[in-house]
Amino acid sequence: MRLLSLATLAVFFLYGCGAEQNNAQREPNSSVKVRTAVIESADHQTWTLSGTVQSRNEAELGFRLAGQINERLVQAGQHVEAGDVLLKLDPADIRQQLSAAQAALQSARAQADNAEANRRRLDTLRQQDLVPQQAYEDARATASAASESVKATQAQLAQARSASGYVELKAPASGILLEVSGEVGQVVSAGMPVARLAYDGPRDVEVYVPERRRSELPKTARVQLYSHDQQANATLREISGSADPLTRSWRARFAIEGDPQAWSLGSSVTLELVQALNGKALQQVPVGALIDRGQGMGVWVVAEGHVQFQPVTLRRMDTEQAYIHSDLPSETRIIALGAHLLEPGQAVEVMP
Repeated sequence: MRLLSLATLAVFFLYGCGAEQNNAQREPNSSVKVRTAVIESADHQTWTLSGTVQSRNEAELGFRLAGQINERLVQAGQHVEAGDVLLKLDPADIRQQLSAAQAALQSARAQADNAEANRRRLDTLRQQDLVPQQAYEDARATASAASESVKATQAQLAQARSASGYVELKAPASGILLEVSGEVGQVVSAGMPVARLAYDGPRDVEVYVPERRRSELPKTARVQLYSHDQQANATLREISGSADPLTRSWRARFAIEGDPQAWSLGSSVTLELVQALNGKALQQVPVGALIDRGQGMGVWVVAEGHVQFQPVTLRRMDTEQAYIHSDLPSETRIIALGAHLLEPGQAVEVMP
């Protein structure tokens, strides 16, 4: 029993020492090392969006007639020149259509010649009053219809001849093939996409703008390649007319100024946008300076080596800066890091 009592007393003694140490750590007079910053007046706000480099003009390519692909001459990622043949259709059906159109034209011409000869014969007989007037009128109508039939078959033949040139799918412009989905043996319909071409020339940055930022989107920006120092100016070129139904964001494209060859298609970029605050009396502080002690947002103000809590009103934030309204003047020194370690009146040691 005596040993148990001594052990119990030892536990209470150690617990009391620990409590005293914890209290000592929380004493306002004990110094805490912190980093500071000053409140700055904010006349603009900088924020960023991630995006990708896209060609200004892209096109999905397809054959102008139905058929079966029998030759593929290119691969995705390949650079092609305007007029290069990409894929070919089996020309057998087109040849048959051309032969049929030529035969139809010959038949129509023969019928037209016969109808015209019959009209002339009846015209002679009508002048001699040997045939009724109605018989002649019927013959003239038949000859006219046969003549129009010749014109129709001529148009069909011209169309068949044009179609013979459509068995080859050619690049409409120089550029890079982003995708080639057509394969040998595949049967395609007219207009079915079998390749996608990104034209050479100007480059755009495609980004998705949050709905709350859409109305304040700047017209100019600065674009930088991800993990590279390469930068360029960019100008807003277009923004979608409606938000994406899933993400509720708006697709926007910024035109990149400078050499297009320096910006590879599909590269990841960061778009830096600077938004003017239109004269609003805002201040900016580091995001780490803000703290919420359960009574609203505020900052720690440093005065004579001690800190005091000062409430502020948060308006907006970006990745590094918070924009606030407060009664504090600009250049007021505040705690930038370590705010969660402090209590009112806490002594602090400013780290260089």
